[in-house]
Amino acid sequence: MSPALARYLRRAGTLGILTAGLLALPGCYTYHLYQIGGVDGREAGNQPGTEWRQATRHALVWGAIRQDVPVDNCRTVAGQRLGIEEVNVRHSFLSVVATVGTLGFWAPLQVRWKCARPAQRVDTLSVAESR
Repeated sequence: MSPALARYLRRAGTLGILTAGLLALPGCYTYHLYQIGGVDGREAGNQPGTEWRQATRHALVWGAIRQDVPVDNCRTVAGQRLGIEEVNVRHSFLSVVATVGTLGFWAPLQVRWKCARPAQRVDTLSVAESR
């Protein structure tokens, strides 16, 4: 085998390994939205009240027809509505291939969210009340 052919095959093999590694990655890109801080600065960052829930959604005709994400798990037992603490939007490699392959006609993505904890009621005694 000639040295030039050996170099070509070595480069092609390296490129093949890199390509396979990129295809094996779990996602292409992710957006993570979350709240910072807490009530009166007392909480240290995110304090979600639920585990991650997720849904795969699709948009068609360049977004003219889309599936929204109705969140039905952010309520207390008594029915009080809670906020959403964290949202994660992910485009996997296959969803990007589908979007590019259809020139944006079909665009799937995965959405994950966690609900916030119920607000804690803090009762304080004022100086005037304690006298």
